[in-house]
Amino acid sequence: MKKVLVVGGGGIGRKHIDGLIRTGKFQVSVCELDSEKLMALKKDYPLEATFSDFFSTDISRFDAVLIATPANLHIQMAKKCCIESVPFLVEKPLSVTLDGVDELIDIAEKSKILCGVAYTRRSVPSFRKFKEIAQSGIAGEIKMANFYCAQDYRKYRPDYEKIYFSKKSMGGGVLRDFITHFVDLAQWILGKPKTGFCISENLVFGDSVETDDSAVVIGKFSEKIVSFYCNGFQKPNELIIDLAGTKGNLKYVLLTRHLSRVLFAYDDSGRWEQLAEFQNEGSDYYLFQAQHLLRMLEGLPHDFTTLKEAAENLEFITKLNSR
Repeated sequence: MKKVLVVGGGGIGRKHIDGLIRTGKFQVSVCELDSEKLMALKKDYPLEATFSDFFSTDISRFDAVLIATPANLHIQMAKKCCIESVPFLVEKPLSVTLDGVDELIDIAEKSKILCGVAYTRRSVPSFRKFKEIAQSGIAGEIKMANFYCAQDYRKYRPDYEKIYFSKKSMGGGVLRDFITHFVDLAQWILGKPKTGFCISENLVFGDSVETDDSAVVIGKFSEKIVSFYCNGFQKPNELIIDLAGTKGNLKYVLLTRHLSRVLFAYDDSGRWEQLAEFQNEGSDYYLFQAQHLLRMLEGLPHDFTTLKEAAENLEFITKLNSR
């Protein structure tokens, strides 16, 4: 059994705790400043130990630390893990600004610490299969891509007005929080993000949040043109990824939270060939990621986003030419 400390007991922290425990391979402890949250977690999960202050906690007793706090705290906490030589997984985005990012990368590289950034979809079988097919050459050379990703965020996080999502200083909003998931997928499949442009607005959420609920981004990823469409208010929960290649198009379609398909078209007949189908992944994203964390800790190959990749993602988002 691996001992892991989850730092942050909010909504995302809970998902990580659940995934880690479900593997049957981790003993989980939690660090959470809010005493009421901590009491609720102790009631709901078989935790090994609890702590209230991360920076006074002896983390050397753990095989790994999972940082699930707001993004403005990530760099400082990850540095502590590097300095004390404890492997870590840090939630996305890596930070809110680029301040301290290069220093963290330098410390991590010098310490040769096992670490990664927790973009869940890299651990999910359907996305892993989509990447494999995209890079197989079946569609030729991918030249353009579109990521259409939208949902009613308020349904899944009814506390959205009270959490990090509503605060610019905590890395909230559709652009800095949600779209970074798909920038990461584009980076993983297509290559390094370069320059980009953005229009982002608060169209529906109103004065209850200071961040955006809608955004359209277009950018270049290793000379490929990629666009992202996202909002947090529409009723259907949709994700459609379309890759246009020189020999055909590949499409990832999330039909429901529990059914996704990978499709291929090589002509204009309107026919799409189904290459793969995946069911019931929706409730297991954090289980898949916990299993991937175990691979990393055991020294096996893994596909976690590196600190450098996450920094490139953050730089792309923060330096978008926007209006």
